[in-house]
Amino acid sequence: MAEQIEIHGLDGLLSSLKALPVELQGKPLQTALRRGGNLIRDAARARVPRASGFLATQIVVRRANARNRNKAGVGPGGEYFTVGVKTGKRAKYANTKRNRRQRRVGKVYVQAGWASYWRYLEFGTKKMAAKPFLTPAAEANGPQAAQLIVDQTRASIDRVMKARGWK
Repeated sequence: MAEQIEIHGLDGLLSSLKALPVELQGKPLQTALRRGGNLIRDAARARVPRASGFLATQIVVRRANARNRNKAGVGPGGEYFTVGVKTGKRAKYANTKRNRRQRRVGKVYVQAGWASYWRYLEFGTKKMAAKPFLTPAAEANGPQAAQLIVDQTRASIDRVMKARGWK
């Protein structure tokens, strides 16, 4: 995505999570972040201009892999979720005569997805005004998502600690 919205003010929660045993650090935070992302995703789906409704189905919450989490600077054991639009997939070149001739068999390329037009709606073009749906959804629901993350994390940690016999 072209813009990133960061939620600040969770430093106390993050320091508390780092003080917990290793087995408690990952899952409670992942669950809470996904639920916070789902809140923003649902708001974006409600705001998207609808012609067929296909674009709304392509708005998803994704957990970044370890490599992307390191690029984002969240560090080891950190979590990073994004709300965005699915636009394509990676595919391998088939073993055909033409691809063998061009020496690209087995190499990977990115197929353009059907919803690649989302950028034109969100940011506009020089001939079309922008009709943003992701950015306003994130700005309007950011505080509620942050509070949901805090509440869900506390509830998850309490549930895990109670199951392990800790109080």
